[in-house]
Amino acid sequence: MICSKCQTKNPETKKFCTECGAKLSLFCPSCQSEVKPTEKFCGECGHPLSLVDKPLPKKQPFDAKLAQIQRYLPQGLADKILSQRNHIEGERKRVTVMFTDMAGYTSMSEKLDPEEAFILMEQVYEVLIKTVNEYEGTINKMTGDGIMALFGAPIALEDAPQRAIRTSLVIHQEMVKLSEKLKQEKGLSPIRMRIGLHTGSVVVGILGNDLRVEFTAVGDTVNLASRMEGLAEPGTTYVTEDTFKLTEGLFRFEAMGEKQVKGKEIPVKVYRVIAPSTQRTRFDVSAERGLTPFVGRERGLELLLDGFERVKEGSGQAFSIMGEAGVGKSRLLYEFRKAVANEDVTFLEGKCLSFGRGIAYNPIIDILKSNFDIKEGDSDSHIRDKVIKGIKLLEVDEASTLPYLLELLSVKDSGIDKIFMSQEARKDRIIESLKQIVLKGSKICPLIMAIEDLHWIDNSSEDALKYFLEIIPGARVLLIFTYRPEFVHTWGGRSYYNQINLNRLSNCVFQTHPATDSTVIRPPIPW
Repeated sequence: MICSKCQTKNPETKKFCTECGAKLSLFCPSCQSEVKPTEKFCGECGHPLSLVDKPLPKKQPFDAKLAQIQRYLPQGLADKILSQRNHIEGERKRVTVMFTDMAGYTSMSEKLDPEEAFILMEQVYEVLIKTVNEYEGTINKMTGDGIMALFGAPIALEDAPQRAIRTSLVIHQEMVKLSEKLKQEKGLSPIRMRIGLHTGSVVVGILGNDLRVEFTAVGDTVNLASRMEGLAEPGTTYVTEDTFKLTEGLFRFEAMGEKQVKGKEIPVKVYRVIAPSTQRTRFDVSAERGLTPFVGRERGLELLLDGFERVKEGSGQAFSIMGEAGVGKSRLLYEFRKAVANEDVTFLEGKCLSFGRGIAYNPIIDILKSNFDIKEGDSDSHIRDKVIKGIKLLEVDEASTLPYLLELLSVKDSGIDKIFMSQEARKDRIIESLKQIVLKGSKICPLIMAIEDLHWIDNSSEDALKYFLEIIPGARVLLIFTYRPEFVHTWGGRSYYNQINLNRLSNCVFQTHPATDSTVIRPPIPW
């Protein structure tokens, strides 16, 4: 029998707890009436008592729950907060406020008993709190099925908006992982968070030794963040124009237009966060200004998503998206990236340029920079450090790959000049190094590589793609290419290769492998 006070399990013959001395009694989980061990149903309400000996979850006060989750704080963060106590009380600070809310929690909790619902929320809170604190945010409130957090107070952060957005993206990804686990264990529907962000001013109020912080909003800072969360679709992050302007270029956004929010006379411009951005294209700029409805390409998106599901199971896939200029190739790729934004996946992009045919490995270099998080302006030493760190993480042999990767990234003293070999042998070593990065990376998580505008591809990059196509059948790799009809490839006829043909006016032909049927879709409006 389990003690209702200390949760210690006692022998059935005991009348008092051997741990705390409390009287051992069983209670109905529905009406809390005392029942006997031999009873199968409660005499007061008729509730079945087969699980009555399971401990009921304790209702913890906020302070107790907050103390419990302190173990998720990064080392030194608590001391950093408390050391600034005398300097921050009553200060006006510019912060980024985050609100999260679990979509569909009420309906989900109705299908669970109280203990299961409690355990579920403990797992959700663990993800939320741990992720916020990893980016040095501070939990301000726990809102039942979500949190309110602040970035920039009580700890001042120069890049608070960027940290808040990155936190939200990690939360979405972690919720996908948690959903997959709960689906296998309990058959639960997916957990999706709505997240809203706004950057503005707050005044810091009382700071206690238990890190419980009370904030008083100046103006409508907190209110606007809450409204963004209310507008967000499940699994997405919405931000205000203030936050967008402070992070423009660092992330990919989609303009959602002006929205009327409660308490504001003038409509508010709203943006949806898509993904981090290593390079900003003309299409990204168009998305930030606002896109037309996605019409007539739904089947193409379904084919890409089906291919991604096969990739997750270990069956590599390749897709070509072919069409004239302006028919929507980039838009289809963009919608696919949106659809997998919350998945545990590495998404790398490269772009062939109209003036890049004479630049060897041009789109491959884009992919390497994206993979190793190399930014414009990084010094040679920084690039070298990032590549070494990356190949160690991938468990790739440094001696046989580092010189060739550094040479591709135009790093001085790459070491390749000390290796005596023919040009053909050097090319083979470069290709082999790239193959190792692809294969090792796909073992950590599924890898998506998208290369646009193959009609401008250089010969070296085209040869590299042929090698990639040879190695992906047994790897978690999805290759996506876009190009115009004038480009002629030589890799058709493979069982794992699929082609999507986008027509401009009357129809859109989605052609997969010859063994499958083609589909013709007639959109209501031409692209």
